[in-house]
Amino acid sequence: MQNTQPTRSLESRIYSAYAGLSPSERRLADVMLEHQMDLALYTAGELARKAGVSTATAARLIRTLGYSSYPAAKRQIREAIHWGSPQGGAIDTAQHAAEVPTLTAVVQTNIDNIRATADGTPPETLDAICSACVEAERVFVVGMRNGFGLAHYAAHYLGLIKNDVRVLPATGTSMAHELSGIREGDLVICFAFRRRPRKLPLLLNEIRATGAIAVLITDISAAESAKAADHVIRCRCHSLAAFNSFTAAATMIDYISWTVAARLGELSVERFRKIDRMVELIDDVATPKRETARPKG
Repeated sequence: MQNTQPTRSLESRIYSAYAGLSPSERRLADVMLEHQMDLALYTAGELARKAGVSTATAARLIRTLGYSSYPAAKRQIREAIHWGSPQGGAIDTAQHAAEVPTLTAVVQTNIDNIRATADGTPPETLDAICSACVEAERVFVVGMRNGFGLAHYAAHYLGLIKNDVRVLPATGTSMAHELSGIREGDLVICFAFRRRPRKLPLLLNEIRATGAIAVLITDISAAESAKAADHVIRCRCHSLAAFNSFTAAATMIDYISWTVAARLGELSVERFRKIDRMVELIDDVATPKRETARPKG
């Protein structure tokens, strides 16, 4: 009888297991993701050497990912049809493609994404990113492809509490023109998921060469670009549809913004008050007013 169970992609397996992997297993998982398009050309020993781990670690990781053997893993990865597309982040796409998801299922998937991302992000990484944001003279936020909306979301909230927060590229300018002005003391936060521009590692290296700090918020498949950044947050993007969920990335933005606001203290409060005053003075908006208690008489 033919097996009709959908084959889980390598990325889906690694997403599920990443938070529980040892540092050496994570290094090997990163190498497997980087080379999955040509994995058939490598033996398990060659991949282990590329990651600087033992063959025993390679065998253990293969089993952890649910493959019976390395040859079986190569065969299934080669047969996967969703590499590089948004569907790579979906959970059992073949099973859910024709189903209308329930609200409960969507909520649970997003909760799982947030929890896995939080558990897999070292506290010291978050602390370093928040400290860099507090101390930075200027903050630049870059959104690559489907990271565009997240970049504007981050810039909006950071801009409420901190001066000189900019989204790159600005309207009417090029990325090269904007990046040429970055200098030591700046912070650049880059959002780039899955189909990342090939020159992203070069861009991040150029940012760091100026003395600025480069933060990459991405997914688990990032390899060379992750190595080029000072700090990396890998978000789980599982979805019940043919596109990724960015709930975990939005939650990371919330955490960073709220933490930076708390650390800036009165400085962030004062900036917010100034913005609020200018909104009421200049912008044509209706703001709900609190009712004042009427005096008893």
